[in-house]
Amino acid sequence: MTLAYRPLGELKMILEGLGEEITYAYEDLVFVHHNQYLLQFGETGDQLMFVANVDTPEAQASQHFQTMKKAVSAKGIFLTNGGRYRLTPAADQTISIEFLEKNRPE
Repeated sequence: MTLAYRPLGELKMILEGLGEEITYAYEDLVFVHHNQYLLQFGETGDQLMFVANVDTPEAQASQHFQTMKKAVSAKGIFLTNGGRYRLTPAADQTISIEFLEKNRPE
């Protein structure tokens, strides 16, 4: 089975099965309920990156990563750890996202 490029529908079903929900999707980024982490689609449909919010405790982020990794791998999706991100309000009333610690070990 070949996964579609950015399989948002499949990811939505996986997240719902974990008791999570998508609150916002923009291009390759998928923001998850409570903003504890986001997911970023890769170059192909079977690639996904997990990025934890800097406000999410390390143990909790690790638990979310392991749970998500198990769930997506069952669907043929490879999850990598993308480190952390920070959201900050910008002067023009938008939100700025800053990615930190890319490509951390799992």
